[in-house]
Amino acid sequence: MSVWTSRCALLTLLCIFLNCSSTLSTFEVTLLHTNDNHARIEETSEDSGKCPAGGPCFGGVARRFTKVSEIRKKEKNVLLLDAGDQFQGTVWFNYYKGAEAAHFMNKLGYDAMAFGNHEFDNGVEGLIQYFLQNVTCSVVSANIIPDQTLAPKLSRYYQPYTVVNVGSEKVVVVGYTTAETPFLSMPGQHLKFEDEVKALQVQVDELETQGYNKIIALGHSGFDVDRDIATRVRGVDVVIGGHTNTFLYTGNHPSTGVPAGLYPFMVRSNDGRNVPVVQAFAFGKYLGYLKLTFDDFGNVVKAVGNPILMDSSIRQDPEVLADIEKWKKDLAQYSSRYVGQTLV
Repeated sequence: MSVWTSRCALLTLLCIFLNCSSTLSTFEVTLLHTNDNHARIEETSEDSGKCPAGGPCFGGVARRFTKVSEIRKKEKNVLLLDAGDQFQGTVWFNYYKGAEAAHFMNKLGYDAMAFGNHEFDNGVEGLIQYFLQNVTCSVVSANIIPDQTLAPKLSRYYQPYTVVNVGSEKVVVVGYTTAETPFLSMPGQHLKFEDEVKALQVQVDELETQGYNKIIALGHSGFDVDRDIATRVRGVDVVIGGHTNTFLYTGNHPSTGVPAGLYPFMVRSNDGRNVPVVQAFAFGKYLGYLKLTFDDFGNVVKAVGNPILMDSSIRQDPEVLADIEKWKKDLAQYSSRYVGQTLV
């Protein structure tokens, strides 16, 4: 019996013994999430290419800033999370090498991010110099283990998990990164990428012994692995993923693309819980929106939401747009010399 199950049983018996009210208090948290942004700083076309003159155009950090700010004003407990692969895909990354991602993530006020495989495309040194030394949110991954050579340099910049104070509660975000990263990118010989499920279970078990009962798995391993984590990792309450650019939606979807399933995609865990799994497609076209309700025991009793299409009905924040234009001045000369790019 897990720590979580034992705690639930004891509290339930105590409640019956004390003749508690049948109505228990609940805690709501709104999870806004992105994944696989791939250096789309500016708004894009419907298929995530260059925004055509006259539109329609989608995404971009200025539009996301507007929507995130709006939700933060309306709702009390909001977390903004990224499931990796901010790097690679446009001339913005080729020139700024991740500094642009750090800058605009800071501006939007992300709470946590998991490493994607593309974060290692310029090696660990490039990741540290341009991104990790500049980004202010927590960066998490439980299954990336540096050896003794690299640990003193890298370990200060990320942790297996982070604990976030959300209203009156503590919410844990534990990270994971695809174990295939050594074959997909250039992390070097001093990093080991362990099995995601095994690494997460070790961390979640330890977190439960410390009394945490609201645990988000945030990572970049693909939809199949996300569902496997939801099935097999005891104690994980929700899985927010990336890597496969999976589009999930409930109801009539508002743009191109066929949903791979409902949002949230509910998975029955081996220990008998219903665990929501979500992704938000890619390239900033959507902002994932998931509202969770927890009971007193840390059980998810309600999970509702849908990705929000970042279309022209959402105004781009003028201050963020002005900031983008400043960054584009240095980019212009480089862009005129640039011949091609990797389309991701």
